[in-house]
Amino acid sequence: MVSVKTKSVLVDEINELIGAVGDKFDSAEGDAERDYMAEHCPKRLEQTVRRLPTLGMHLLAHIAENPVSIVGLAARSGQLKGTASKHVQRLVEAGLVERSPIPGNRKEVVLSLTADGRLINDVHSRMHDEMKRGVGEFLSRYSNAELSVLTKMLRDLLATEKVGIRIALRE
Repeated sequence: MVSVKTKSVLVDEINELIGAVGDKFDSAEGDAERDYMAEHCPKRLEQTVRRLPTLGMHLLAHIAENPVSIVGLAARSGQLKGTASKHVQRLVEAGLVERSPIPGNRKEVVLSLTADGRLINDVHSRMHDEMKRGVGEFLSRYSNAELSVLTKMLRDLLATEKVGIRIALRE
């Protein structure tokens, strides 16, 4: 005899599983992504990649697309200009980004990656490719229909907002 779970039981199970998945991937065992970066960069850059905020890593990727101004970087990355500027200063101090004047413009500068910045960006990109392959291998066991349902649920979950301690649909 096949047991059919009620919607209420399934919702409770999903709620518990979301918490368990979050706990599993927020483990206190260290930071696997930082470890990967440190292992795949030259030893001299190990402390840099361990201290660099995640947003800094992602800003490197945006700068790598094409040299860009702070305003352009903020727009490209979806960050506030002040946030982008603060992180760029850290990247410059770390020797990963350089500022160059724009001829005829005394206010603005163009940002580009240094050799170390390109190296870290390349390793970071390879890390994301490896992570994506792992997710792909894991999800390959599911049918297209199952993946479509999961995609819809995750999109719907992302479209919610937290109101107090509850999630609610955005209005």
